[in-house]
Amino acid sequence: MLYKHLLLTGLCGAACFTNLSAGGEYGVAGGSLVVGLDATLDASSGVSGQGAGRESLFGTVLGHALWTQSTDKAAAKSVTWSAYASVHWVEGRGPSERILGDFLAVDNAEAYQTVRLYSWWVEAGGATWSWRSGALLADEEFACTTPGGALINSGFGWPAFISANVVNTGPAYYVPAIGTRLAWTAPSGWIAKAGIYDGDSFDSAAGDNRPNRHGTHYQLNSEQGAVIMAELGYAPEHASTRAYAGTWLHTADFVDLGSGENHSGNQGAYAILERTLAGKAGEAGNVEVHVRYGWAPEDRSTVAWALDTAVAATGLLPARPADVTALGWVYAELSAKLAGQDFEQVTELSHTIALGEHLSVQPDIQYIRHVGAVSNASDAWLFTLRLSASY
Repeated sequence: MLYKHLLLTGLCGAACFTNLSAGGEYGVAGGSLVVGLDATLDASSGVSGQGAGRESLFGTVLGHALWTQSTDKAAAKSVTWSAYASVHWVEGRGPSERILGDFLAVDNAEAYQTVRLYSWWVEAGGATWSWRSGALLADEEFACTTPGGALINSGFGWPAFISANVVNTGPAYYVPAIGTRLAWTAPSGWIAKAGIYDGDSFDSAAGDNRPNRHGTHYQLNSEQGAVIMAELGYAPEHASTRAYAGTWLHTADFVDLGSGENHSGNQGAYAILERTLAGKAGEAGNVEVHVRYGWAPEDRSTVAWALDTAVAATGLLPARPADVTALGWVYAELSAKLAGQDFEQVTELSHTIALGEHLSVQPDIQYIRHVGAVSNASDAWLFTLRLSASY
């Protein structure tokens, strides 16, 4: 049961922070077609404590294409049309399965082995708005943080206060969900977005990945329900401080963890504060920090609340202006109704070394307290080396 949770719930961090590569650009059908390829190879080893001496190796490949219609950007009421499609391949077994059996999932790229049609969508957009529909990933657009993107633990990505409390993690890595999303941005810096998605992208409440193993099985019904997301933010251009608040609702029935009775739906809320301490984003000397907190009712939610914070600095060493160093801490408090389980806490230190425009190497060390959120579990240290390539 624990492994199913971590493989379905914790493995949702990467999408919030994926900057897709642009391997080639072509003129197609009166627009621009950009294709690219992103790959990761992660090698992990248990250093001490639970999982010591065990090792894992796995890799992912994401191929993607984005077509955008050429428009007259000077026209105030012009509408730009875009279409996107991607294919995802996962090979090997990751550290949560092979080494730790932790709760939050120490590697945000870990997933079931498969080749699948991944995210695809069509979007219409104007100067201040966009409307996207297709097989979507809400973790690319909701509850995201900038510094957390430099870390590997899934707790810094799609947060546990959502992923652990909806069916099969909700519309997030590594199984997109059919849905639609509307976003609006004001010149003053206010941002509003809302989306509605299939309540079970696996099409299996038990978490069986086989019905939709290759991303071509779509099923919508009232029993699965829907996931509804909404977020409001204030992030003026060049502002050093940005704030976001959001809420989520899953309309399916949820079992009371104490009485066993059914509750109609589950819901929660979250808040995020980000601040630029120095420099400009993506440039040497930039330092970013965030704090994020989320809550859900513990009578029907696995995670009652979770808190994470991280700081990321670009170019700490003058000779390495593109390298990123990050330090993060995340804590997930489980429902008091779950006997024998209390919390999992992770401290992570990571350093991404840029090897030119297309390659990077990321050594990463994590200290995990109460592995698996089990009250009497031992702690663990895990080392990961990630090789990333984008073309």
